[in-house]
This record gives sequence, C-alpha cells and structure tokens, in this order.
Amino acid sequence: MEIFGATFNLMERAMDVRMDNQRVIASNIANLNTPGYAARKLNFEASLERALQDPAAADPVIETSAAPPQGLDGNNVVLEDELSALGRNKLLYTVTAQLYAAKLRQLASALDDQQ
Repeated sequence: MEIFGATFNLMERAMDVRMDNQRVIASNIANLNTPGYAARKLNFEASLERALQDPAAADPVIETSAAPPQGLDGNNVVLEDELSALGRNKLLYTVTAQLYAAKLRQLASALDDQQ
C-alpha cells in the first residue's frame, strides 16, 4: 500500500514540470537580444503526462514558437509575454506547493489522531 498515493505523485510531478517551465521561460528572456532566436514554450500537459509515466526518464516537451519575428534581427521573443508567463508559472507552482503542504498536514493530523 502506498502511503502518499497518487495525489502526492501528481503534485510532485506538476512542480517538477513547473520548474522545467521556469527554465524555458528564463532561457527565452536571456535570449531576448539574440539574433534569430526562436522562443520556446513548454507543453505542460504533455510534459506532465510524460513525467507521470516515467519520472526518471521524463524530458519536458518543448516546442519552438512559430510567432513572427518582433524585430529586424529575426528574434521572436516578446518580453511582456515572457514576464506574464513567468508570473503565471510562479503562481501555479506556489499554489501546487501550498496544496501539497496542506495535504501533508492533513495526513500528519490523521496520524496524530490515531495515537
């Protein structure tokens, strides 16, 4: 019998994928002024599904943006979009971490009640 169950596994994998997404967004921001750089986006659902199937071998699913270049240098990174994605990703990671902590507290409380 698994003590923590599927809910904990799902939340752990979701936080892992959110960290991968953080790195992809940070890479886009770091390459804001790189000529010809194409922004990348992490496909959260596909990455999570892959992580749930095999956490040890799960590489994130990253797609290259087909958005047109924003300037003459061929770069298609839009800083405002990346900062928005960064904030959204951080919020979703934080909410998942808070839910995980609440679930742990609930489990601890249930164990304390049995003693």
